[in-house]
Amino acid sequence: MVACVAGCGVNPIPEPPSTPELLGDVVGVGCDVCDREVIDLAGGPGSVRNADVVWAVNLDGTAPPEVAAVGVDGSFLLPLEASFGDEVRLQARRGESRSEPADLIVADGVLESAPRPLADCFHVEPELALADTAVGEVSTGALRLEHGCAAPLAIDAITLRAPSAELSLQGGTAPVVLAPGESMDVPVEFRPSAPGAREEVLLIEVSSPAATRRAVTLFGRGVP
Repeated sequence: MVACVAGCGVNPIPEPPSTPELLGDVVGVGCDVCDREVIDLAGGPGSVRNADVVWAVNLDGTAPPEVAAVGVDGSFLLPLEASFGDEVRLQARRGESRSEPADLIVADGVLESAPRPLADCFHVEPELALADTAVGEVSTGALRLEHGCAAPLAIDAITLRAPSAELSLQGGTAPVVLAPGESMDVPVEFRPSAPGAREEVLLIEVSSPAATRRAVTLFGRGVP
């Protein structure tokens, strides 16, 4: 027989951390006395899992995103500059890990998912990760717009939600009409001026064959 010495046990293979998730309803509560329109976005216990913070941005405004800590019970409270009827993007985050973003319409009560006409035939990824880029250098990425609708797709505008000195679109991408089955790439340029993470939201406005909008979170990191 072979003697077993200390430490001869099998070491378990560590499991990768679970992905952050948004699970429960998000409630909007208006502010009664404010110097600006602020809505409290709240999730009850169990609304968030495997995340440290909830990140939110108003897609109909230009104010910077807001972040709120997640409680030990999975709840959160996040004040956001917004008005009822605005569309907001929420995401649970832990370090570099992120949940699928949720686009919701702000209301006094439970927030509903934003309508997405043409969801079955016009496809755009909700996020675009740009390469880590040295300060003062430039990197480029491309966002793919896939059009499988039966009718021509009229894209009226492709713009950043708020101006950015470090993220920009290249070339005249819109207005444009895509024929059925035609796709296109939207070139994005990242030019960091200092180390650290950068992000902004790109908005794609469509008028035909149905009015709709797609939001894409662009993010990259400046490195020394």
